[in-house]
Amino acid sequence: MKRWSFVSGLRVILLLILVLSGYCVWTARGLTNDLERIIAENYDTIRAVRDMRSAMTHINARYLTSRSVEKVASSPGTFEVESAVILERVATIRRSSSGSAEGAQVERIQTLVDEYLANYRQLFLLTPEDAERFGILIDALARGTEDMGARTQEIVDKNERAIFARRDAAVSRGRRFGWTALGIAAFSLLIYIYTSVRLTQGVFQPLRRLRDSIQQVRARQFDTLAPIEGGEELTQIATSFNHMAGELRAYLAESDQRVVEANRLNRAILEALPYPIYIADEAFKVRLKNPRAAALSTALKISDELPAAVRKCIDEAAARGCELIGDDLHRAVELPLPDAPAGPTPTYLPQVFRMAADAGATPGWAVLLMDVTKLRQFDQAKTKAISTLGHEVKTPVTSIRMTLHLLLEEKIGPLTPDQRELVEAGRDDCERLLVVLQALLELAQFEGGRVHMNLNPTAPADLLTQAEAMHGGAFRGSGTPFAAEPPPPTLPLVQADAIHVVRVLGNFLSNAAKYRTPGTPVTLRAEERADGFVRLSVRNLTKRPLAEAEQARVFDPFYRRQGEGAEGTGLGLTICREIAVAHGGRVGVWSKGAQVEFYFDLRIVSSSASHAPGKSHPLLRGAA
Repeated sequence: MKRWSFVSGLRVILLLILVLSGYCVWTARGLTNDLERIIAENYDTIRAVRDMRSAMTHINARYLTSRSVEKVASSPGTFEVESAVILERVATIRRSSSGSAEGAQVERIQTLVDEYLANYRQLFLLTPEDAERFGILIDALARGTEDMGARTQEIVDKNERAIFARRDAAVSRGRRFGWTALGIAAFSLLIYIYTSVRLTQGVFQPLRRLRDSIQQVRARQFDTLAPIEGGEELTQIATSFNHMAGELRAYLAESDQRVVEANRLNRAILEALPYPIYIADEAFKVRLKNPRAAALSTALKISDELPAAVRKCIDEAAARGCELIGDDLHRAVELPLPDAPAGPTPTYLPQVFRMAADAGATPGWAVLLMDVTKLRQFDQAKTKAISTLGHEVKTPVTSIRMTLHLLLEEKIGPLTPDQRELVEAGRDDCERLLVVLQALLELAQFEGGRVHMNLNPTAPADLLTQAEAMHGGAFRGSGTPFAAEPPPPTLPLVQADAIHVVRVLGNFLSNAAKYRTPGTPVTLRAEERADGFVRLSVRNLTKRPLAEAEQARVFDPFYRRQGEGAEGTGLGLTICREIAVAHGGRVGVWSKGAQVEFYFDLRIVSSSASHAPGKSHPLLRGAA
């Protein structure tokens, strides 16, 4: 016999549900119709009689208690309102009546109502001289009220009997429906049990065996095939599964081969790179390293751990939420080898890359250590050469400057106009040359680590106030709108050398004055950031938008925008960057359209601050 299929079982259960649902709907609709007839034919009549009696009671209470014609004729308003209600309810009773007997009663009530209302209308027409007629009408109205009460009570009794009879019929019908539904439910339960047994035998048992085959395939036992049994649907599923298992077996074999080849290629690439490479997970545990990284770890005697300086770079990248890449030697770290011979300390520039958790890979960090030992030596030699050159040139230039000033003062004789013009030009060139030499010497001092910062916990509001006091006057004198936004009162303290911070803000304000659009405001502001910094910034609108390529180079030495005629050495922003490095902070520029913002981020004071408040310390290389 053909196995019981899943679809066949569903058809039987669906048929039972449809039969039971149809019977329930049919019975419920019959009960609903009975209820509608009770409301439409009987309850509406009873309610109309009740409202008509209430209206008559209001009229009688208002007028039948009067003892004189004057009191009745003075206020017919109540009668007009209630009489309309009585006529409307009589019409309702007429519509709800059925049969000749009930129709005769309704006609009798209509006659009594007409007489009742007519007597009241005659009552309102009486004069004070019609006292005898008044008494007759009062008696007639009392009798009419009693007659209508008796007739309406007969209609109420009849409709109540009809309601009770229909209620009893509905209850009886509901009981029959309950027993019938119970029988259908019992029969459905038997069919369900039979269907469940057949489904278990014909569907679920083959499905369990198919589940076991899937688990074996999951355990990479591809040679185990699912048994082909059951109904037509299960046969198709088992056949498709066996075919899929065969394809998966071939695919995994091919994938394993590709993975092995890819691993060999990756290892060959890592071994061929001339720089140490570390691969670490989220817990900073080293998962992989190339031979040069292994040799470096062995020389540092740290086995399978990351060098401490490299770990700090990864911490900084994690705190910033971005990768740390580039050729900025300020980020270079020195890794002294314990047993290395005398010579320059190995210096590396870490390139930190984020490894995302995609394609099943473990998230973590990759660090490539670029050997910049020679570049650091060249940089130090350059700094020393600039410092030496600045000192050697500054002395004769100062002497020339003094000589030119003496000539202009005509201490040794008068000058002709042409001579004075030439001497003034030479003096101005000397002044500019001294400014450039002074900037070069200062830059060399920063790069050589010879500048000391006196870092103290400082309120950002105090820094803004000092910057506004020292540099705001130039804006107000020129009529340029200038404002320092009041900082939020919740701003935390920052580690800062107030003199150098105000100098950076002054440089930003000077640039804003040079390159701003005339008539536009310049704003000095402070705000707290979520990464542990407070940002001090200067905002203004420029004549020309600052392109992304220009934003990347604006802090480079001697960089000047093309097409700008403003004076300057091109070293001011570079020195600002060195001051930021000395603070353990950062400077940058942000531009969107004509709006430009130069900012200086200072670290918030915390218990883990590396320098105690008020302590002077040197500029440390690599504290980017």
